[in-house]
Amino acid sequence: MSARLVQKPGVIHNSTLETERLSIRPFEPADEPLLVALFQDPMVARFVGDGSPLSPEDAALWVRRSRENLATFGYGTGAVVERASGELVGWAGFARPGDGSEEIIYGLAARHWGKGYGSEIVDALVAFAAAQGVAPVRATVDRANAGSIAILEKRGFRLAATDYGGEDGCCLFVRD
Repeated sequence: MSARLVQKPGVIHNSTLETERLSIRPFEPADEPLLVALFQDPMVARFVGDGSPLSPEDAALWVRRSRENLATFGYGTGAVVERASGELVGWAGFARPGDGSEEIIYGLAARHWGKGYGSEIVDALVAFAAAQGVAPVRATVDRANAGSIAILEKRGFRLAATDYGGEDGCCLFVRD
């Protein structure tokens, strides 16, 4: 599967990364309640942060910071939209954990698991990282998240650390 960056001339922070079936676009304030709804599902929330639902205030902060990162760095985290339906089905992009590194992150509504969307997202983010000169590409994953670990390993990521950052069960995966 291939990914392509669809860019409005001269405005990288308004770009969209497209895969065969998905678009990853900048978050919009209208996405905030949709993010809150995604995290109401304990199956989705259990592998993100401390596993708690996302508050409306935290969703607003996430959207605001994501838009700031896009303006500052030219890329960040955005909404994953199913192209056929136009439905927001998750989030994906790059996070900056504070140590100067960048990590790919992604999550999907549970009803969209098992469709290959996670693989499409990771392929697109790895290709985008390569085009931007981001290396190595990193991802942190909860040790119990077998689905995401399998996706990463199939795409050449290797386990680099367990209990990463002092967090029990947090695994760091790296792809050179």
